[in-house]
Parts: sequence; structure tokens; C-alpha cells
Amino acid sequence: MVLDPFSINKPNFPSKAAVVIDGGYWRKVVEHLDLKYVDLVALANVLCMSAYRVRAYYFDGKKQHTQSFHDSLQLLDRFEVYLGELVPRNITCPHCEQVITTPVQKRVDVALAVELVHLATAGNIDLIVLIAGDRDFIPAIEAAKHAGVIIRLAHGAPKTVSKTMYKLVDEKIEVTIDFLKEWKIAYKLRGEIELISKIQSIEAKSEKEKLRIESHVKQMLTTVESLLLEMLSRTPETSILLSSLGIELSKREPNWKEKTKIKHLKSLLKLEASKYNLKEVDKQVYISTTKVIPKEDSDSANSFILQVAQKFFHDNQSDSISLQQLGSLLSKKNPEWKKKYKVKQLRMALNSMEKDLIISGTKHKIQIKLK
Repeated sequence: MVLDPFSINKPNFPSKAAVVIDGGYWRKVVEHLDLKYVDLVALANVLCMSAYRVRAYYFDGKKQHTQSFHDSLQLLDRFEVYLGELVPRNITCPHCEQVITTPVQKRVDVALAVELVHLATAGNIDLIVLIAGDRDFIPAIEAAKHAGVIIRLAHGAPKTVSKTMYKLVDEKIEVTIDFLKEWKIAYKLRGEIELISKIQSIEAKSEKEKLRIESHVKQMLTTVESLLLEMLSRTPETSILLSSLGIELSKREPNWKEKTKIKHLKSLLKLEASKYNLKEVDKQVYISTTKVIPKEDSDSANSFILQVAQKFFHDNQSDSISLQQLGSLLSKKNPEWKKKYKVKQLRMALNSMEKDLIISGTKHKIQIKLK
């Protein structure tokens, strides 16, 4: 946030703030971040800094399945909930031209805009934090600014916000997972909730069944890692489409979801979240790894050895290989590999690969594992 030069002589400005939330828009932010829960009180307080949050207003349509959520909001400190009505509206799909009936909020946006203007003109608030993205709120924002109130927009991905409104507001804050982490705001990802539920379900089963599923999960994590490394080694790019990885995984392990009892690849990846980076670009999710990926056209002996070892671990679902086995595989792959890479002995070459491989044993009982 940039210090307002006009507030230099007013060290306590802004001193009081209110948060106004469009429930429909907030759900989009939550879904985009794959969140199941976030501490709204803590989030509201952080978004108002350095002012004191007087109250938060949550505007939403009435939905039977969200009633408990609305009830829980009203129990939070200084939270008020306004529920409008949901009315059916017929919308023609631009792709299939079929008429679809969908529930649409009625009077919710009007109520939010009225409250926005009322807060600004009542003279008790210096700052309004608006969580919304609809251009319909532009007139209300303009009126609030004329009343001398700072409008701070808290939003999800920039593409979810009206460009005109984005330019109009005084300040902007993008709510991301990194933002929640930075300000230590409690949250839970949807995959984490599913995983906890899955583990609880597993615990209710027999110990044998639990161990069997855990074994499949570990095996599948190894397969996913090997497959990703293999796919990345074939492209100059540093990431690939998550959907492409899912397709290849289903080809190799058609029943992996049934075996692991995990429905989504994202949920599986979150079990080893530190190994992967997921990024959304133009509604497409890309995946990369924190590991250094050797490319197939590399002239490095280390890259060649690592590629052959990774392929062996993937194809054989094994976590170790003997020195003799690895030597045979390297010679089979390229009989002239030692000459090409100027390597006298495999064991000597492995000495420079301690960052990638774990080497144990002595003489004829040397075993190699991936780190």
C-alpha cells in the first residue's frame, strides 16, 4: 500500500473502516484459489489495516445449502449479513444454444450499492474495503469517493474485476494464497479437506485395507514424479499442462483413482506440494517441478546417467538399482557412452551426482537411489 501524501499531517488517517463483501464474487475468489475455508474475521482486519474495522457487511442471495454458512457469518465479530432473493432466469448457452434456467440474485447488488453510499456519507468511516468485481458498483464507488472516503478494492485474479472499476478505486489488494500466508490468515485448501476426510474414512477400515491404500498412494506419487520428469525432459519449456500429465497418468495407470481413493490429480499432488508448482494461465493450469530437469539433448554424463536411472525406477516401480544393473542399462542405451562422455568408470562418475542420487554399500553391493 502506498502512503497517501495528504495524510502526512493526519497520522491516524484512515482510522475507521468497514468491509463490504459481494458474496457471489467472494465465492468465485474462493473457488479460483481452491479454498474450502478462510478466516474471514482475520482477513477483514488485515484488509482494513492500518484502520480499525468497525463492521463487515456480507451481501448474498438466499441459498438453502449456504444457510448454515450465513448463520455462522452472523456469529462472527462485527459481521452483518444481508440476504436478497434468488429468482430463476433463462439464459441461452452461446455454444449449444440451449436454454438453461439458472438462479440469479435479485436486489442484492442494489442493497450493496446503497450501503456503500450510506457508509460513505454518514461521516463515521474513513475507509471502505470493497470485495467485488462487478461494474454495476461504479456509480456507488464514485459517490463514496466524492464523500471523501478511501475505496480499497480487495479482489481475486485481475481478470475477474471490471477494468473500469479497477482504475476507479483508490487502492487495490489481490487476495492470493501467498497473501494469506504472508499475513498468517488461517485457511484450508479444498484438497486438504478432502484428504483429511479420506484419511478418516480409511482409518475406519481394517488396518490391512489402510496399508494397501497407503501403498498405492506412495507408488502413484513415485509414478507421477517420474512421469513429470520424463515429460519435462522432452520439452524446452519449464512446465507442461496439468491436463496432459493427467492424460498420460491415466494411460499408464488407468485405475489409479480407484486404487488410491483420491478423485483428483491436484489432491494427489498436494501430498507432496513442496515438489511441484501449479500456475494458472488463461484458464489453463500448468505444472512444473522444483527439481532440475536434465534435457534429452544434454551432453552431460550426469544427465545421461540420471535419465537412464529415472526410466528404470519408473518402469520397474523400484526405488533402487545396483551398480551392475545401472552399468548394463547405460551400455545398452549407448555402447559408446563412456567414450562419448570421457568417463573411465561408472563409480567415479557417480561421485559427482550426490545432489541427485543416494549411493550406499561397497564394492559389488553398491545400491543407487534417487534423492
